[in-house]
Order: sequence, then structure tokens, then C-alpha cells
Amino acid sequence: MQKPLFKITSLNSVHILLKLTFGFITSKALALFVGANGMAYVGNFRAFLNVVENFSLLGIQNGIIKYVSEYQHDKAKLKSVLATFGLLLLTSSICISLFLIFGANYLSKQLFNHSEIYVFLFYILAILFPIYVFSTFCISVVNGFQKYKNVIYIQIISSAIALLFSLFLIYYYATFGALVSLVLAPVFVFFVCLFYLKNLISISDVFSFQNFNFSVVKNLSEYVLMALVSGVIGSFVLLEIRTDIVTITGLQNAGIYEGLQRISSYYLLFVSSIMTIYFYPKIAAKNSNVKEIIFNYLKTIIPVFAIGLVLIYFFRKFIIPILFSSEFESMESLFFWQLLGDLLKAISLIFGTILIATKQTKTFIITEIISLTILYFSSNGMMHAIGIKGIVMAHTFTYFMYLLVMFFIFFKKIKSSNSTIG
Repeated sequence: MQKPLFKITSLNSVHILLKLTFGFITSKALALFVGANGMAYVGNFRAFLNVVENFSLLGIQNGIIKYVSEYQHDKAKLKSVLATFGLLLLTSSICISLFLIFGANYLSKQLFNHSEIYVFLFYILAILFPIYVFSTFCISVVNGFQKYKNVIYIQIISSAIALLFSLFLIYYYATFGALVSLVLAPVFVFFVCLFYLKNLISISDVFSFQNFNFSVVKNLSEYVLMALVSGVIGSFVLLEIRTDIVTITGLQNAGIYEGLQRISSYYLLFVSSIMTIYFYPKIAAKNSNVKEIIFNYLKTIIPVFAIGLVLIYFFRKFIIPILFSSEFESMESLFFWQLLGDLLKAISLIFGTILIATKQTKTFIITEIISLTILYFSSNGMMHAIGIKGIVMAHTFTYFMYLLVMFFIFFKKIKSSNSTIG
């Protein structure tokens, strides 16, 4: 396992380095042309996109990876899975598009303080939303075939294209342009994916009513339940927390928090991408040695990640002016708790992934609800008590508690099993 993991990690590191570079350039453009207030709007819209995307995907992206991985050598079953997933996503994405069209005015008022100019943004999203959703479907299929290198190439190429469009839109259209660029990024992923999918599947397989299988839908029910809790409800909680930041600490602090989350998303991409590309398909495969996978992750990925966080902390005074502007200087005091919380989050990610991949639905839902409840109430309470710093402290506290629960659950499972967990 070590040799392929090293190769994938090395290639993924190149991807992450490029992604970081692209992200740094975009963040600087946002800081210069949009400012902290505009960045707060960008953060709110990103949170909203997570809600509608997760609701439309129904959590089946994990099912796509799992079943494509299992049935990649069985053409009949693979066609059945692809058609069922494809038609479900097409139906759900069209429903969301209609919701966006008819709810555009209301959504604009809720997210952007009744700015009518942003109504058009939701019309753009509604038109592109089916493509937006199928970008995840396509890259999940490639991932399911365990074409790890292709997944990384897709992300690199689409990120480069998205960067060029983002800079153009931010420069000429400021906040509105930044918001449109968020909508366009997955669209580029979709079209790049088509190139890599042409030798793996046929488009007719995806939209075949003849191959639609209700038994596949039944098997997906557990993924849907987990997605509703983690994806939809979780995204709603995060959106509500962002609203609380504006209400309790002000719009500018919300923009500073969004800037910090952008930095966080860049380095967490190293862990989340290698988890999706390499570890999840391994865990989802039949007869996988989950105990070995856990220890492999903790001894190879986490130490590298932890060293990176230490470097970021000591260079934070240089990172902030490079990425943003003097308007974001107060972000420095938030780094310690954010980084500590993200380290705990990275460690716990392997355990949450195992629960999803092995369909331990009840355990997953209970732990997610507990963590989301802790996150919301601790964030609200600490922000009232000590201001914006309270939200990053709540972030650390939440993942500390979550990790304690996970260690307890998996210690018992590992102790009673020498190989598999499920």
C-alpha cells in the first residue's frame, strides 16, 4: 500500500501546491477589489451553494464511488448503477433549478440584504445547476474507477481555467463577479471530466430509463440519510453561524472570518483530496483492512499535515498581507485556535469516512447531530462572550469532543476485530 500511496500523495501534493497558488491569487484579488464586506457575501453564497448542492446530490456521490468501484468489471451492473444515479441527479437538479428561479427574489434578500442586483445571480445558477451537479457525478465516476491520476489532472486543469475566469470577473464586476465565479467553477470541472470519461462510460448509459433500477435506490437510502444530516443540515448550521457572525460581530468580521476559512480550505484540501481520491475507495472496497488503513493514514498523512500547520502558524504575519490586505490584520489572533481545530478535524476525518464507506448509518447520524449541536451552541455562546475569536475556539472544542467520541467507538471495534470494521 505504501508505494502507490506515496505516488498518489506526491502527485496530489503538486496539485495542492497549484491549488494553493491559484487560491492565493484569487484571495488577493478578492481583498483588493471586493474587501472584507464583499468577502462576507462570498462566504454566505458559498455556504448557500453547499446547502443546495448537498440537497441535490442526496449524498449519492459516495455511493457512486463505492458501486462504480465494485462493479467496474461487471458491465450490466455498472450500467444499472450509472443510469439510476444519473436519472436521480437529473431529477433533483431540475427541481432545485425551479426553486432557484421562483425563489430568486427571496434568496437575494436573505443572503445579500435585499440587493436586487443579485437576483440575476440566482437565474444564472438555476440555468447552470444541472451541469453544476453532474460535475460531481462525473468526477465521482472517474474516482470510482480508481483512476487517481486522472482525478488529480481534472482538478488541476479545471482549477487553472476557473482561476482565469475568476480574475476577469472579479476585476471587472467586483463582488458580483466573484459570486458568478463560484457558480462557474464546477461547470469547468464537468467539461474537463467529459474528456477523461469518454473511454470509461457512455453518455447513453447515464440517461437510460431501461437500466434504471429501484433496488439501487433502496441501497442508496442510507447514503441519503447520512447526506441529509452531514450535507444539508450541516450546511444549514454553517450558514446560520455565518449569519450570527454578521449579527453579533458585524459584516467586516464576517469577511475576516471568511478570509480565514479560505486559508483553512487550502491546506485542508491536502487531506480531503487524498481521502477522497485514495482512502475512500480503499475503505469502500470489499474485504478492506480498515485497521491497517487507519494506522496508515495516521502515520503517513497526519504528521506531514501537522508540520505544515506549524509552519503556517509561525509565518502567519507574512501570510496575511500576502494573501489579503491591511484590512485583514486582526485575523492573526484567530490562527492558533483555527489551526488546532483543523488538526483535530483532519485526524477525525478518517473515522467519519469509514462510517460512511461501511454504511454505519446510525452511528454516523448520531455523532454528526451531536457535533453539529455542539458547534452551533458553542459558536453562538462564545461569540456573545468574547467576540469573533469565540467561533474558532468553538471550532476546536467541537472537533476535540467529536474526536473523543470517535476514539471511544473505534477503539472498541479495533480491539474486537483484527481486520475489518463494519
